[in-house]
Amino acid sequence: MQVEEVRFNHNPNSAANDAMTIAVNGASGAVVAPEWQRSPVKRDPCAYALGALSGAVTIKARFSGGPSNGVRRIRAVDANPVPPQQAGCAGFLLWLLQAILHALFGPIGDVLPKNVAFDAAGNSGLETFTLNAPYLGANGFVTKRNTVWKWQYKSGGSWIDFDTTDHTMYVTVDLPTAPWVQSGNPSQLPWAIALDQACLWAIGKKTKDDVAAAITLEVNRVPNVSYTPMTMFGFSDYQLTSYLTHLAGGPFIMNCTDAADAVTTLSNLLGCNLAEGRFFNMVTRKFLTLSGNPAVPADWVSWAWGYHEICWLNDFSSNTVWDGCLQLDMSDVPNVHVAKLVAKMPFSVPDPNDYKTRLIASGLGTLESFVRHRAVV
Repeated sequence: MQVEEVRFNHNPNSAANDAMTIAVNGASGAVVAPEWQRSPVKRDPCAYALGALSGAVTIKARFSGGPSNGVRRIRAVDANPVPPQQAGCAGFLLWLLQAILHALFGPIGDVLPKNVAFDAAGNSGLETFTLNAPYLGANGFVTKRNTVWKWQYKSGGSWIDFDTTDHTMYVTVDLPTAPWVQSGNPSQLPWAIALDQACLWAIGKKTKDDVAAAITLEVNRVPNVSYTPMTMFGFSDYQLTSYLTHLAGGPFIMNCTDAADAVTTLSNLLGCNLAEGRFFNMVTRKFLTLSGNPAVPADWVSWAWGYHEICWLNDFSSNTVWDGCLQLDMSDVPNVHVAKLVAKMPFSVPDPNDYKTRLIASGLGTLESFVRHRAVV
């Protein structure tokens, strides 16, 4: 007996009880179930949005080689469980490391048992199974999981192994928001290649605020990037493919628009609600530049800017901002700097420690009349 296919996004019109719709990249089109197929071989990823799930999570699977006109009880369990703890301090530490890695990156859960009927040729129909998936409930968090299931059927009082399937699964805090979509332009479906980066940067986060803060920090601290006043990754569209490629390469440069695009696009991919907005005409106070070292005086810089672009919660009316391009100086002591990452900070309260006060030395800082979500290319 063997598994012929497994379907995760088996209802493309909803993500309440199954996986959401994603694409491998901007040119691939939607990943269509079955995501796992024996022949022709297919091994596509899937993704779950925690905030969209309600009730039992289900998959669909089909089998061959079963008993002619018979029934078998079938389930799937973790093929690589954490081994028992070994004796001694070293054994405990090894077990603890394995347990942590398993919790962060391991299977989404098990497939609960179900009776499956087979026809005269030993083939089943497409059967719906319920998952026992603790990481798709209250214990869920952002991650990329490698689920390997050992499929079994029951014979007498024993479970007999008959096949193994492997699956790449992403978990987000909620359904992606603009520029990402779940229907319409296929190039704007959530990209797996972008989920790879976003889930790595926000792994373990459970709330939208924590996700946005983690992405902002990572964009700001990329070690191979430095600041330029020129936009490098597009202004009409966001050249996300190019940005992801540069992250894995040598030194590169970007400006505030590029940083705002990265924070908004990758945060919203995981279910946040950020938008990019500009304000104009200012001379800044000293701030810590991209990937700067707070202990290095030369990394504290000041600019005369025609505009600066940052991320806002929903739109300007929220007065709440994130900025991956810089860190503010919160010190009022000359030649003493205290760096602060801008994550869920009030833009203008007014307050001596709000964003606008800490950034602008002179100038109006006039807001543009609208916010953006740049399409990804």
